[in-house]
Amino acid sequence: MRIFIFLFFISFIIANDLNNDLITLDSKIKNNPWITKYKNYNEYNAVRNEKLDLESQIKELKELPQNTDSRNKLNLLEQKYDLVQKQEELLHNYKDEPYKELAQTQSSNEIPKITNPFLIPNGLSYIKDLKAQLKAIEDNFNDLENLLLILNKKAQILSKQNKKTELQDTENIINELDSIKNILNLYINIFKKDSQNNINKVRQEIKEESLKLLYITIAIAIISLISFIIKFILKIYAQRGENNKSYTINKVINVFNISIIVLILLFAYIENVTYIVAIIGFVSAGLAIAMKDWFMSFFGYMVIMGGGSIKQGDRIRVVKDNIIYVGDVIDISMLRITLYEDVTYTTYNENRRAGRIIFIPNNLIFTTMIANYSHSNMKTVWDGVDITITFKSNYKKALKLASNIAKKYSSGYTETTRRQLNMLKVQYSLRDMNVEPRVFSFVVPNGIKISIWFQTNAYATLMLNSLISGEIVEIFNKEDDIEISYPTTTIIPKGDFKNIDYLSQNKILPKENFLNEENKQ
Repeated sequence: MRIFIFLFFISFIIANDLNNDLITLDSKIKNNPWITKYKNYNEYNAVRNEKLDLESQIKELKELPQNTDSRNKLNLLEQKYDLVQKQEELLHNYKDEPYKELAQTQSSNEIPKITNPFLIPNGLSYIKDLKAQLKAIEDNFNDLENLLLILNKKAQILSKQNKKTELQDTENIINELDSIKNILNLYINIFKKDSQNNINKVRQEIKEESLKLLYITIAIAIISLISFIIKFILKIYAQRGENNKSYTINKVINVFNISIIVLILLFAYIENVTYIVAIIGFVSAGLAIAMKDWFMSFFGYMVIMGGGSIKQGDRIRVVKDNIIYVGDVIDISMLRITLYEDVTYTTYNENRRAGRIIFIPNNLIFTTMIANYSHSNMKTVWDGVDITITFKSNYKKALKLASNIAKKYSSGYTETTRRQLNMLKVQYSLRDMNVEPRVFSFVVPNGIKISIWFQTNAYATLMLNSLISGEIVEIFNKEDDIEISYPTTTIIPKGDFKNIDYLSQNKILPKENFLNEENKQ
């Protein structure tokens, strides 16, 4: 009896332990995705079979004679059929491949072709995504293996407990998942090989593009260094005054440098250059119409830089909308000429202001007359001073004095002009020109106008003009037989017209007195 009680107690303990182990195993596989997919698949099959059974019952009822009971039963079956059909629609995803999400990769991106450095991030992202997919499917495979281990343990426990129904269900799950495991294992091996090949291919392309980018960077750095050295040497020569064309050369170096870099990038990253040239041609044609002024300014820049008609440092005169602008060119860009407006006779006589920065579109070179005061290193221009003397003055003496003054103050500029004209004969057809100061005399209503012309600095005309003007006035005032003529007004008392010489120059009679005198006569 004691032995029987002891055996019963031992069997009770063992059974209790088995139940506890079974509960523990069930808790581990409760939320397992493989089990969830399996249950959903079985549920779909059950709903599907129930739907087919209901369809068969409904068909049989419709063939029988209709009465109240049959109609009520038919209505109930049809309602149940609608409910089952909705359940089938919800579980439709588990119809054919219930384990597809767990046994296959979630996305299949195409292998990116790395043809330029901007696509390197795409390649790295592709490699990262591929590794993430491989890890996800391997994790699912590991979960499946662990699940099969747990299910086998559960099957052993159920076998010991002699629970045939649950054991049969568990064995069915094991058999199905075991076949899925074999398929998944094969798929993972194939996916690993393909992924590794794709990763190696993308890595090789990334390496090639990185090396190409490195070589291009080194080439651009060398070109930039060479241009920097040339600019530095030009800067030293410019500071020593040995090269006054450093700005233009600097611009040419910049354009050449940018052009070489663009060509390097073009031939490095464009496979079909002919195709790109055709596209650029069509695009340029459209842009030429929409951005006509910009293109004309660019072509104007090419004409200016190629022809040498205007360069940095030149003093030019431009007329736009009847407004005159005179100043020094401080920059020539692709689209415009930048002008600094200096104090000149134009600003004195026309604008009454100076010091403005004026931007002149390059396309005006084709439509507007632009005067260059310092073309081809010409630093001098003709300037003149006009002064009027009375008819009674010794005009020959005045001409000689004015000529001497002009020669005295402009002698240096005269020699400079002579040398510059001799240099220009190499480029232009110039006859021998007299650059000595010139003096002319003209008869005008109020006397004899003396016009003195002389060479002066193109950048400082007002200074020499003012100096010569003051000197002429001072010399003429010292001469007794030279009198400067200027408009005057004489006020005559009423009735004192007998002493008036009506032909005397520069005398203006009041209108009312003149009428009174005529009436008296």
